[in-house]
Amino acid sequence: MSTSKNWVTAALVSCALLLSGCAALEDMASDFTPSGEEVAQSAPSPVVEAPVSTGEYDLVESCNAFFSTRLVSDITDVAPAVAAPLDEERTGAFSTISKSLGLLIGKADEVSIAHLEAVRAPFDQALDGSIARPKAVTAAVKSYKAACTEAGFTG
Repeated sequence: MSTSKNWVTAALVSCALLLSGCAALEDMASDFTPSGEEVAQSAPSPVVEAPVSTGEYDLVESCNAFFSTRLVSDITDVAPAVAAPLDEERTGAFSTISKSLGLLIGKADEVSIAHLEAVRAPFDQALDGSIARPKAVTAAVKSYKAACTEAGFTG
């Protein structure tokens, strides 16, 4: 009977070890589960956005930078093409115009930004694959010219 007592004892010891091991695993698992207390989470850092404009130019300077350069003539020359599907040549021209307007917007005053964005929008639409309206380009240029004239731009 001694052998069966040894087996029973071994089985009891094994069960005790197994249960204590399970209890230890349960304690370890509780370290990783929420306790019901709120854990303070740090807020994500805000995205740093570049300023829309440095405001380096006032309204008249912005008008001068637009109307006294080749940019305005390039815009009016290719404005009818915003209604047609893009080809390689138009894509290059529209990209150049959009980038040039973006550079000017980066220095322009707040009034000019709104007008220049309106001029740029049809070109960006065309670059995105949408058909834009040539009248939107000419109307935006005329509107900006009127604002410039009202501000004292004589160019």
